[in-house]
Amino acid sequence: MSEPLDPTPIGGVVDDRPRALGLGRLVMAVYWLFGAWTAATAVVDILDHESEPWGPSILALVAGCVYLVAAAALTHNGRRMRLVGWSAIGTTLVAPVILWILGLGLPEVRAARSAWTGLGEDYYFLPLAVSAIGLVWMWWSNPRRIVELAEQVDRPARMRRR
Repeated sequence: MSEPLDPTPIGGVVDDRPRALGLGRLVMAVYWLFGAWTAATAVVDILDHESEPWGPSILALVAGCVYLVAAAALTHNGRRMRLVGWSAIGTTLVAPVILWILGLGLPEVRAARSAWTGLGEDYYFLPLAVSAIGLVWMWWSNPRRIVELAEQVDRPARMRRR
């Protein structure tokens, strides 16, 4: 049998934060599953449609990768990864709208199968729903906002003591 690893990292800093449970895990799972689904569908489309142009299929693969990056950012939830998460989720909200507007004038953009074309109608409009859930979760789970709310609740109690 192997001995248990020492939980104290180099420098003596220990992360005592609890693991994310409940709704946070559900949001992460939704992002991981949706990212894997869109990326796998794009890879199948690339391999299946060899004679067609690769542009729309590559766009679909980029969409899947952006959802996977957002999933990694939601899972990690560090300061830098939150910036990556905001960027990725912002992209997943803006890209479908831009491609939908482009699709009004260019039918070939509308014909491409992607999570972002036609506001995600090929994926039952889940791309926008998942992006909205991610946006709300990023705002809701912001550590600064949580601390500010806790301080506002704590301040009146301190004033009463004096």
